[in-house]
Amino acid sequence: MEWCKFYSGTLVVLLVFHFSEVNSQETLFELPVQLVGFPVITASVRLTNFLKKLTYSLSPTTYRSRNRRQLSFSSDVAEPYDVQEVEKYIVGEFGARACVFERVCAHYAARAQAQPKPQLDWPDVFSQYKRSTDQAKEFYLLSVFLGDIVGSPQLCHQLGKRRGCDVAQLGA
Repeated sequence: MEWCKFYSGTLVVLLVFHFSEVNSQETLFELPVQLVGFPVITASVRLTNFLKKLTYSLSPTTYRSRNRRQLSFSSDVAEPYDVQEVEKYIVGEFGARACVFERVCAHYAARAQAQPKPQLDWPDVFSQYKRSTDQAKEFYLLSVFLGDIVGSPQLCHQLGKRRGCDVAQLGA
């Protein structure tokens, strides 16, 4: 069966060469542009799509969570979060007494920067949570998740200055 394909391909090539030498002004056999152009375009589109998918699958950022893909961890880039806007959001969601544990937030933010896809140390988080006073439990978890998701120690320090949790504020 292979010899049949070889001979038919060879026959087509010989016919094209033979009829193209007959007369330069008038050719007996013309190859339609669509016969060559369409397969070339189709092949190039498929190759391009394959290369896009290959580079996407080989990129390490593909396997990060979507929240972390958008984060920029380099210190050269300006802070992507406005502290006043974050503070307004926290107050809107948690009330006027809302506060952030700066040390906790900064710890988890630094950890998020060091490891792009870390797993939280849940036993440690829950043990600290249990040790917190009843008023501080909600704000402890806020500080943990804010640091882990945002991944910005600078934002944690600024929020700690503006809305730091202290004993007098929590009523303990």
